[in-house]
Amino acid sequence: MIKTNISAAGYTSVALLSVRLAAHVCYNQTMKERIKTDLRQNYKLIIVLIAFWAVTNIIFHRFCPVVIMFGLPCPGCGLMRAFWCFLTLHPITALQYNPSYPLWLLMFAAAIWLRYVRGKSLTALRYPLMVLCIITIGIYAFRITHSFPGKEPMVYVHENIIARIYPAYDRFMSELLRK
Repeated sequence: MIKTNISAAGYTSVALLSVRLAAHVCYNQTMKERIKTDLRQNYKLIIVLIAFWAVTNIIFHRFCPVVIMFGLPCPGCGLMRAFWCFLTLHPITALQYNPSYPLWLLMFAAAIWLRYVRGKSLTALRYPLMVLCIITIGIYAFRITHSFPGKEPMVYVHENIIARIYPAYDRFMSELLRK
């Protein structure tokens, strides 16, 4: 038999370590449960968004409702392409698609951290989200006045719904953009 000499402090530290490990395991389970709960509560919205994405891409080859309807880019145009470029390790190209994407990445990371890791409500991000929207609109205003029409996504798309219904709209926009 091996004799060990562990003091009361040693037992305390071992007990604290085991409590921390048990809390960590429970913490991960609650994080998984939060994700499952959110997916269960929002599955209809997720299905509608996936269906909208599929249908608009098949019919219009676009996802943005503003581009589909009016042919003009919106403040969020280029964000999905920017995220994809960022994920494929092309951050400079991502900035060209939408310069506000790093801020949106930070907001997304903060939301994931707050909701799933900390288990808190997302209401704390309400004001930072408003500020981020204002910044994104400001960047859009600069881009629309200085680089429109230019490279994707800052282009006028002639195949939009309004132009199909009212061909004069397309002629007006084309004439306006030539000046």
